[in-house]
Formats: sequence, structure tokens, C-alpha cells
Amino acid sequence: MKSNQREHEVGFVTHTKRYLLSIDGLPSAKVNDLLTDDAGNLAIVRSLADDHVSALALTSVAGVGDRYRYLAGDFMYSCGDQLFGRIINTLGVPVDGKGSLQPGTVPLQLELDAPGIEERVPIHEQLATGVTVADLLVPIAKGQRQLLFGPMRSGKTTFLTETVLAQKAKGTVCIYAVLGKPVAGLRKVTDTILAGEDKGKTIVIAALSDEPASLIALAPSVAYLLAEYYRSQGEDVLVILDDLDAHAKYLREIGLLEGRLPSNESYPGDIFYQHAHLMERSGHFNEKLGGGSITSLPVVQTDLKNFSDLIPTNLMACTDGHFSFSPSLRAEGIYPSISIEESVTRVGRQAQETMQKQLTTKIQILLGSYRQQIEYAQFSADLNEHTKDILRRGEIVEALIHQAPYRSVLPESQVLLLALVFTTFFDGRDSSFVTTHKEMLLEKLSWDPAFEALRKQALQTVVYDEFMQLLEAQLPTLERICQQ
Repeated sequence: MKSNQREHEVGFVTHTKRYLLSIDGLPSAKVNDLLTDDAGNLAIVRSLADDHVSALALTSVAGVGDRYRYLAGDFMYSCGDQLFGRIINTLGVPVDGKGSLQPGTVPLQLELDAPGIEERVPIHEQLATGVTVADLLVPIAKGQRQLLFGPMRSGKTTFLTETVLAQKAKGTVCIYAVLGKPVAGLRKVTDTILAGEDKGKTIVIAALSDEPASLIALAPSVAYLLAEYYRSQGEDVLVILDDLDAHAKYLREIGLLEGRLPSNESYPGDIFYQHAHLMERSGHFNEKLGGGSITSLPVVQTDLKNFSDLIPTNLMACTDGHFSFSPSLRAEGIYPSISIEESVTRVGRQAQETMQKQLTTKIQILLGSYRQQIEYAQFSADLNEHTKDILRRGEIVEALIHQAPYRSVLPESQVLLLALVFTTFFDGRDSSFVTTHKEMLLEKLSWDPAFEALRKQALQTVVYDEFMQLLEAQLPTLERICQQ
């Protein structure tokens, strides 16, 4: 049908069920078409039937008899530098009280296919979080999809905001989508990542719990829509979806309201597709698509120590690894509260340098032996010297990888600090020495000119034995510092 004929089509609401509208008319409607009524309220076409169109109200709920027509032109999102440091809703409207945005340039497109393999390049660059556990032991690469799961107050939001701050300092575009949370949850995020004069390239999408379920359901697609715009400009983009468990519950609500046949736990039958379709849009892309990358950090809030429900397991299946956040570690005051033995990265390690990989392997072997020996030590007080050394160095490693919230550590400093465990520096010393001297050691290893050559080599392709010999040669310098 010609566009001028389409412009004259109208439809009238014949039935409403909360925000679900049945509209008679609009014979040339297509799924995901945007509609507007005489008052300017928006709706989006959800499905087509023989005698009516089903649509979801995006703003005010309509009444029977209200007239809808197609929105003139595609709905446009305002992108570019003006969006940085702003809080917008799912429709791209600012909600931070800092004024309006310029006219948009990006249309609303929901069902975009992920780029194919021919438009992607191998993942090769690490995404630094400033958190030693994440950067060294369970690394994330740019273009990776890394799931975060754990119960409420297990440290997920602290880790996410710290990651945004670390990437903001590197010029990465950070898109943080707050899904189905109250205003207090939004403020917890924005008060941290948007604090200060330098907002960086940070965008917050607020789809709060008091908004229609239709807006919350669309928010992740909008996050990726904006991410792909900046990726096409050659930018590295970090997308955080917090959280997809709440998002799935709103999709379930919509599906039940529409009368769709429910599947497991009453979720729609295509719930796995809905999330996998989003995750596939992450990756590192070639110059044809701008040469940028999209890294995804989806979040799922689980019950205590239970991550075998439908949504967490579905997301594990369509991501490249996961962080398991432990409430017991959080209760002990340990940060980051990431359970290393329950966390996985499938592609992040290929983005590490040779020294990082070799050191990580040695640390994991030491921690595995340490945890095994702890169990054995409970049944015997008579331990040989080798076992005592494993227990002592294991405690030192755990003390070194724990860090205070928002105390970011440079990747090269992480390597130098953990490599000390395998030198003679900690001979005769225990974890109490680490507690007393860790901050001083980090300061010296990060900024002292005497360690500049080692810092450069820590993130280069260097043989482990050669690096350790160079580090051993600098131990007298550290000894003098500790004795001051």
C-alpha cells in the first residue's frame, strides 16, 4: 500500500486489558509499528489478528473509542555526544531534569539481526575492571558476554559501577540499563557513575518498576540500538542490563496478558530467544561495521545459592562465562564477593598477555591446593613444611586479591603484586604482613620509577622465568621500602 494511503488509516480501540489494546482498523499495520493517538500518546503494534490489531500502550493507557494512527516518521533517538552523562527513559526522553535533547537521528528498530561471522573479528583485547579477581583470574574481553548472578546485596551493583568507572576513564561508551528497579535502585547507580564534573561517555536508561511493563520490555533493545550506533562510529561500548530476571518477569506478564500459551514457570515459549537474540548483538566487529565492539554484562538476581532456575540457566547458555557473587563472602566483608571456583570465562583468557596467562595458571593451582589442604588440616595438627607453606602462601594470595570497593588496581600492578607470591619476598611472612603493607606495595609497584620497566613488561609477551628473574632483582628495593 502506498505511504499516502497508510497516512490516512486510523484505528479505534475496541477493548483494553490494562496496557494491552485491541484496535479495529489499521489494515496495513505491521508488527512493531508505532502508533499515536490524538493526545500524542504512543503504542506499539504487538501482533496481528484477522479482525483487530493488538498493541501495547507505551505512555498513558488508552480508553475504548480512542483513535490511533501511524506515527509520522520513525521514532528517532538522539545520539552523539549530547547523550553522554544523561538519564533517559525507554523512549529516549530525558528524565534527569537537565533539559531536552536535540532532534533524534536513530529510528526505533527492535528486531535487528545480529551481524554474521564475516563481519566479526577475533576477540583480542581485555576489558579492564580495576578488580584483580576479574582482570587476572576470570578476565573479560571486549566483545564478550559475561553474566553476573547472585542474590540481593551480594555486591553485583558495586562491581558494575566500579567497572563503569574504570572504563569511563578509558573513554569507553558505557550504557547502563536499569530494568524494573525502584527509583532508589536508579539513584544507587547514578550517584556513583554520574558523580563529579566528568561524566565520561556514560548513558543511563531508566525503565523503572512504576512504568508500564511494555517500556521495561523494550529497554534492552533500546540499549543495544544505542550501542550499535556508537559501535558503528568505531567506539568500544559496554552494555549493562540490570537485571534480566526482572525483565523476564515483565515479558511473562505481557505474554499472560495476551493469552499466549505459557511454557516453563509460565514464561513465554520464546523467552530463551528473546534474551539470546539480544546477546548475539555483542562482539568485536570489523571496519565494515565501524571497527568497534559491544561488551555485554547481563545481570540476574537469584535466590540464595540457587542458580538453576530457568532464566539463569538460559542466560548461562547464551553467554561466554559468568561471575558468581556470594552473599557469604559479602557478609564477611570480602570484596569483591566473587566466588572464583564457581565463576567461568570462556573467551576472556585469550585476550590476556602471556605473562598474565602463566601467572593466572600458577595462582589457580596454588589456590586449588590451598583449599584442599585446608580441608585436610582440619583432621590433623601435624602438618609437614610443604603443606604449611601452601597454606601460608594461599592465605597471602587471598589477602592480595581482596580489595576495598572503588580501589581500582591497574592491570600491570595486579601482575606485579601477585607475582611476588612466587618469589622469595614472602618467605617467612604471612597474611598479616599483607594487611599492613599492601597499600604501600601497590603504591610503589604502580608509580615508583624503579619498577617502570617491569610494569611495561607485565602486559607484554614475555617469558615467565625471565620476568621473575627481573622481579627478584628488584626485591631489595621493596625490602628497604617495607623497613622504612
